[in-house]
Amino acid sequence: MRKKIWLSLDAWYPQMAGPNVVVTNYKNILQRTNDCKLFVTSYGKKLDAEGDKKTGVDVVHVKSVNIFFGGYRNTLPQNDNKVKQLLKEGVDIFHSHSPFGLGHYFAKQAHKLGVPSIVTLHTKFRDDFVRCTHSRALTAFMMRRIMKVINETDYVWTVSNGAVDTLREYGYKGDVTVIRNGTDMTMPNNAQQLVDEVNRQYHLQDEENVFLFVGRIVSTKNLPLVFDALSKLKQRNLPFKMLVVGGGEELHNYRKLTESMGIGDRVIFVGQITDREFLRAFYLRADLFLFPSVYDTASLCPIEAATFSLPALLIKDSQTAETVTDGFSGYCAVEDSSVWADKIEEIITDKQKLKQVSDNCRKYVYRSWEDVVQEVEGHYDQLLGANK
Repeated sequence: MRKKIWLSLDAWYPQMAGPNVVVTNYKNILQRTNDCKLFVTSYGKKLDAEGDKKTGVDVVHVKSVNIFFGGYRNTLPQNDNKVKQLLKEGVDIFHSHSPFGLGHYFAKQAHKLGVPSIVTLHTKFRDDFVRCTHSRALTAFMMRRIMKVINETDYVWTVSNGAVDTLREYGYKGDVTVIRNGTDMTMPNNAQQLVDEVNRQYHLQDEENVFLFVGRIVSTKNLPLVFDALSKLKQRNLPFKMLVVGGGEELHNYRKLTESMGIGDRVIFVGQITDREFLRAFYLRADLFLFPSVYDTASLCPIEAATFSLPALLIKDSQTAETVTDGFSGYCAVEDSSVWADKIEEIITDKQKLKQVSDNCRKYVYRSWEDVVQEVEGHYDQLLGANK
């Protein structure tokens, strides 16, 4: 049955992060057999047009106002005539991927129409609010707002078991469904050509050990832990280069930090790569993916890396590490730079074991968005059947 599905995310270009990738893949795959619309925050005509061109995603930009912190905006679907007009065409299911203006609007309209509403939580919002506002009062106010949206939505989903625990910490007592993330990355036919291009651009032809980080360059990613571990490895005269792919407000500070730590010659800040085809080249070139975040609920990057049999070193017991078995399909170590230095040295000196783990991460960590959306549609059909 062809369903009318509304997806939403209270963000969009230029505020690009993991949830943008999630909703893009949901939308593109669901659209093949359904009438699927994706509603996102408008950042003004110029940026919206630029985003449409760069992302290539068919979205509905919704009116918004600046909220003066973190570069975020408050989306106002109730004041947007095109949203009201589209609503007249009918909706079978509302699925929000953020508990803000669009999430509240979706829950409200779902109740009016008597159809299911879902909200998927991707983020540790309290941590984000503290980081952006530096205010306990504002953080408490924002937490009350998002919990109102979560509690008024019919079904709550998230992306990891650890994220369920986070919801419990926030005070949510209802049922939670876990739908794990996937990736749209695929192995290219011109893999060696892409590797050669990265080698040429970043002078890596003769480098023996290449490490990689992909993600936003912000404090929540915990990158100083990696840099401290790498400084210890340099003191041990171990050869390596580290590629840091991503943009963010702390990029300049981290460049200065690596210089002060004496590893400025070993760490290459690539910047943000918006061309996902070329991004594959970095995963292909690297020998080990280093992801020290304890903030992420289920980062997409280790799944992307697994596409190319690139295993990740993660923080032990972090939410992103849920799908990795240490020494089998990836690596885990406690949040300590000395331990990480020892672990990295152990990994890169046992090439045979690294090859086995690389093969296993492709088998056991990789998951395609096609598989994810098939699971999602199964849940949609169950909810619609129960709603009749």
